[in-house]
Amino acid sequence: MPKTLDRSPGICIATLCSLYAAQGMPDGFVRVGLKTYLIDQGVSTAAIGTTVALVSWPWALKWLWGPLVDRFQQSRMGRRRPWVLAAQAGIMLTLFSILCIPDLSANLRALSIAILLANVFASLQDVAVDAMAIDQLPPERRGAANGLMFGSSYAGSYVGSYVLGGLLLTSGIVAAVSLQVVVLFLIALFPLLFREKSADRFFALGTATDDKSDEDPSSVRHLFGKLAKAFRVRSSWLAALFALSSLFCTNAYLIVWPVYMKEKLGWSSSEYLALEGGWSVWFGLTGSVVGGLIASLLGAKRSVMIALLMLSGTWILHGACSAYWEDETAVTCMFLLATLLAGFFQVSMFSMFMEIAWPPVAATQFTAYMAMLNLSNGIGASLAGFVESSFSMQDCFYVFGVLQMLGLVLLMFIDPKQTRTTLGEES
Repeated sequence: MPKTLDRSPGICIATLCSLYAAQGMPDGFVRVGLKTYLIDQGVSTAAIGTTVALVSWPWALKWLWGPLVDRFQQSRMGRRRPWVLAAQAGIMLTLFSILCIPDLSANLRALSIAILLANVFASLQDVAVDAMAIDQLPPERRGAANGLMFGSSYAGSYVGSYVLGGLLLTSGIVAAVSLQVVVLFLIALFPLLFREKSADRFFALGTATDDKSDEDPSSVRHLFGKLAKAFRVRSSWLAALFALSSLFCTNAYLIVWPVYMKEKLGWSSSEYLALEGGWSVWFGLTGSVVGGLIASLLGAKRSVMIALLMLSGTWILHGACSAYWEDETAVTCMFLLATLLAGFFQVSMFSMFMEIAWPPVAATQFTAYMAMLNLSNGIGASLAGFVESSFSMQDCFYVFGVLQMLGLVLLMFIDPKQTRTTLGEES
């Protein structure tokens, strides 16, 4: 009998992890590999920031995919598998279209459109894969599975940033994109060959007429009505504002500082790629794991507060240590410390947002918070050129430190339990 996801836990985990790696790969390739390449080509900071920001914009709207994926789930090929396959195909075709751009640095508009479309499909895949995980994983296995999936995303980011980014610098865009498309095609074989249930067809058009499920898709209007009710609670909308402001500094830093490192400190593209695309990925993963543990031990809000204060202090320390910027070891240590704390900060926020979310719309509300975080990513990258032109590099770090610290004002008035105590567990 052919193996299916519902009957083969090992294949199910392998499929979910491979798909998360597929999402991390293009992200790492653009945020680190392509960014480093454009810096090497002398593209302006503002143009690089605008290009990299396009990775985040589609993810800021991914909460709109949720109701759509839930509403249309009765395909004869399975509930989520058609969405995953369509998204994978979209990512591969869009990346392949980059090969038609003759000179990336001279055709940023065409490159930007390709990046935007690739991430539209990647955000759709993320929602579909999360829905598939909820369908297939029993509650007792979700914790371990989420850890493996999260780690796989980092592994994909490492391949995209360090491996494919290195190939872009040494062999050019054709080699880097071609290899990426091949790897994504191999990953797509998992959902292509392994169905969700034995009754699903490998390939078929139309909806399932013999579906025995008694679950009807929820009314989209009813869903958004409840979501609006949840966001009328003070802590819910304050958390959205906090998410929207939280990652601005980190993403502006990751555009402005690499340009400064190359132009003023003499770092080569390969040296920087090894730092952000190599060591930094694993320090970020470590910070995420540590952040999750601390949030479990001390509480999510307290963990966010600790991470925010430490990250703010790191920005200020970075500026105060400008005399040591010529020292490669000192710069490396400060960069990895910021990466570690950024991972700690983000996962702590994930925990706090999960606690704030109102149970009847928890998934959609949490996705809305993730959208705000991605919007914060995009705003930070987009304004990198403005930050660079407005402040000296040392002052940039002081500004980052102060802006990050201001998040405490919002955090003080957030009560993670307020939504449940005000609205109840169910309504």
